[in-house]
Amino acid sequence: MPASTISEDHEDEEFIIDIDGIQAHGVGAADITKLKANGYYTVAVRTVLIVSDSSHSRQSVHAATRRTLLKIKGFSEVKVEKVKEAIAKCQVSVFQMSKIF
Repeated sequence: MPASTISEDHEDEEFIIDIDGIQAHGVGAADITKLKANGYYTVAVRTVLIVSDSSHSRQSVHAATRRTLLKIKGFSEVKVEKVKEAIAKCQVSVFQMSKIF
């Protein structure tokens, strides 16, 4: 899924953004790779979304606590805050977009 793609799951009425979408808000590609390596593939905007797969547990980075993100090798408090701010910016964009529809 491209970074700018926003999909709507009609069954649950949730907006989901691929984790690559936070790169547009200042999070580096290396940090996104680290998030993916730790199971974070999406930014769930309206609700917490955890999708289980036979090989991975894919989690929403929005649902992760700061303490949990700090456990990722190479993530400092400053970096975690930057990720959380990028997620908040993604949320604002989708909520503004949903008002149009």
